Parts: sequence; structure tokens; C-alpha cells
Amino acid sequence: MKKLFFHIQQYWFAAISPLRLAILRIATGCFSLWYLLDRYAMLQRLSRSDASLFEPVGLANVLSGPLSPETFQYLLLACIALNLAYILGWQYRWTGPGFALTLLFFMCYRNSWSMIYHNYNSLVLTVFVIGWAAAADALSLDRLNRRAQAVPIANWRYGWPVKLICAATVAAYFLSGLAKVMGDLAWAWIDGSAMRSQIAVDALRKEMLGSSATPLFEWLYPHTWLFFLMGFGALILELGAPLVLLNKRLAWVWAALTLSMHWGIYLIMGIDFPYHTTGLIFLSFFELEKAWAFIQRSLSVKSVFA
Repeated sequence: MKKLFFHIQQYWFAAISPLRLAILRIATGCFSLWYLLDRYAMLQRLSRSDASLFEPVGLANVLSGPLSPETFQYLLLACIALNLAYILGWQYRWTGPGFALTLLFFMCYRNSWSMIYHNYNSLVLTVFVIGWAAAADALSLDRLNRRAQAVPIANWRYGWPVKLICAATVAAYFLSGLAKVMGDLAWAWIDGSAMRSQIAVDALRKEMLGSSATPLFEWLYPHTWLFFLMGFGALILELGAPLVLLNKRLAWVWAALTLSMHWGIYLIMGIDFPYHTTGLIFLSFFELEKAWAFIQRSLSVKSVFA
């Protein structure tokens, strides 16, 4: 039993460089900022929707009704401002948790209209973990203000947030696989028939609404054996996701294969999950500090932020 607890402690409280957590902070912050700015006009229109369409989810349940368009704009601007502070690592003791909470509330509110979008749940969870962690001890304005102090070394306080993000990521995929086998189609996903039918329905819907199916789907549809490989592979990647926590090289292979799965979804169905197809969702599994050190050596740059 002591040996088991030792291994658990070694995993969850592994010493990791503050650079890895800082790079995750910057990467997720840049992506969330892109999301907010890219959808700024759409989100403004959303705030003026008919109040009868508002069905609160998550933190939005604290509201008795939708926010006024003016209040929503202030919330959106506050979220963007905190997002910038989160990226820069400025006054992070306050702005980190502030952005984590604001983004969580904002995304709950956004999902309270029309339909619930699940594709950014992992982003929100990751930001929430990073926002409450010591993620500005490197590559930040806060670090620049403390440059006279010793550079932080690898420590468990930087390790547990990274491990938690990894666990949350694989949990999301495991739940996705569980939902498939516990749904109406159940284990039909294994032989690929469920996947083939789902993609066909999506293609038909697009044709009826004036769009068109992707050329790749039209070529794939007659080849049922390919759908078997894709269906079986998807279940292996999703239901087997928790196993990658046991070995970092296995995690790298899993990340590469799962990234390929998302690109396959995009090429076959035309459905894009930007946080997934960019690979940002898998960053926590990689030794980012080594990549940063390589870039510094290549450019012969000494960072004052590290």
C-alpha cells in the first residue's frame, strides 16, 4: 500500500518546470482571446436575442433572466481585459482567478442560448486550473518585476496543475467514448455502422439545407471496412484514454492519433473543433520547456521573463 501511495504521489506531485505551466497559460490565453475577438459581433447579436430562448446552464443559473445587451457588453469587455492580463501574467494573483471565473461564467451564459456547445469545455477547464495555479512564475510581467530574484526551478507546485489538466483531458475523451457505448447505438460503434450512419445523416442534412457533403465522404461511403477501422479506432482512443496517464511516450502516441482523428472528422464531415485540430488540447502531455530551451538556443536569446 505504501508503494502504491508513493507512486501516486510521484505522479501527481512530480517536479515540473514553471516554464511548462507558463507556456500553457500563454497558449490557452491566446486561443481564448482569438475566440472572444473572432466572435465579438456574433456574441453582441446573441445578447439581443428573444428572452424566451434563454435557458440557463451552469453558472448562468444564478440569473433570473438574460443580461441586458449593455451589461453583456461590459462582461465581454471585462473578459477580454482579464484575458490579456492572463496572457501577459500581470498581477496574476488576482487576474488569473478572475479570468478563470469570468470565462467559466461567460461560456455558461453563451451556452444558455440555442444549444450547448461542448467543444470548448476542455479549454474552460484548462484555463480554470491554470488560473488558480502559480502559472506566472515564468514568462510573465510579474516575473519581469521580480527579475532580481532567483529563477524558479522545477517544483511540485508547477507539476500538479499540469497533471490535473492531463487527467481532465483524458476524462473528457473517456466520457465521450462512454456516451457512445451507453447510447442507443451502443457497441454498433465498433463495426463502424453507427459512424457511417451518423456521417451519412450529417451529409444529407447539409444537402437539404443548401450545403454539400465533403468529396472525401462521397468517396468513403461505399467502403464499409474503412468505417470499421475508424469506428473501432475512435472507441480505442476514447475508452482507452485514461491509460495514457501511465506512460508519457504512450501519451505522445495517443495525442498524435487523436489529433489525426479530429482532422479526419474535419475532412470527412467538415466539422472543425479549432481547439482540438490545432493540437492545443494536447500540449500538457509534452515537455514544452525543452522546446522553449531549444528555441532560445537556436535564436541565441536569453529571456528576461524566465
